[in-house]
Amino acid sequence: MKIIVAGGTGFIGRKLVQDLSSENELLVLTRKNLENQDNIRYLKWDIFNQDITFLSEAISGYDSIINLTGESISNKRWSNKEKDLILKSRVMSTRYIVDAIDKANERPKMLINSSAVGYYKKNTGEALDENSGIGTDFLSRTCIMWENEALKAVKLGVNVAIIRTGIVIGRGGLLPRLDKLVKSGFSAYKEDQWLPWIDLQDLSDLFRFIVYKKLGGPFNAVSPNPVKMDNLFKTLAEIENKRRLIKIPGLAINLFLGEMAKLLIFSSQLVVPKKALESGFSFKNADIKESLLKYLKAR
Repeated sequence: MKIIVAGGTGFIGRKLVQDLSSENELLVLTRKNLENQDNIRYLKWDIFNQDITFLSEAISGYDSIINLTGESISNKRWSNKEKDLILKSRVMSTRYIVDAIDKANERPKMLINSSAVGYYKKNTGEALDENSGIGTDFLSRTCIMWENEALKAVKLGVNVAIIRTGIVIGRGGLLPRLDKLVKSGFSAYKEDQWLPWIDLQDLSDLFRFIVYKKLGGPFNAVSPNPVKMDNLFKTLAEIENKRRLIKIPGLAINLFLGEMAKLLIFSSQLVVPKKALESGFSFKNADIKESLLKYLKAR
């Protein structure tokens, strides 16, 4: 297949491009200047400063587009400026891609667009599948606007799949930060807090499964074995040989990080991958301890 990966040089994108490249022809859209490799062509793009014709010509004749673009939500404290960047980097890039599809001479037949489990309500205690209720907080509003832009491609005859991703466990992302916290002797969580997580390899496999099966609609990209945050910290402490962790008071973190702490650090969601399982996808890395050991031992 001929597949486009937008945002293919990030934490998730690098792994997905690696796994796709052995059997597909890839065009990777990136903000960097990179040299082409076997089966991989890199194209520098700028959603704010390039004419739409540039992208419409580039994507014409490709089978599918996987859109992973979006500013990190955990790099900086959420000032109004940072929140605006988080939102616009997702919404505007997706709008740019859909507009390019509209104007392409030979339109891609499928768009697989990233989203996040932040779409759903928080702290309900109920199992959340793809039909569960939408939240009203900043992350939920961002996901809704992000997904709505992608779904506009349906009117163009494009099959659209939405991947609502949980916390990704891999060599990067959140894991190094959690591990550093544990090594320092600390933990941070609230009681009965569920963490919707997925192993990076399973996430890559799920993207490829959806592309090859030509599936559509929303998918929760989370492990079928959710974990509570206190158990996650206990497991990390065991791996790092830490007998005791000091729990950082939530009030201190809230004062320092504000809304970001409430929605990223202390938010609880029991998300389940109902549609992926019903579609026949097999999670091969669903044990949290095995995933943690795999990535931490590879340091």
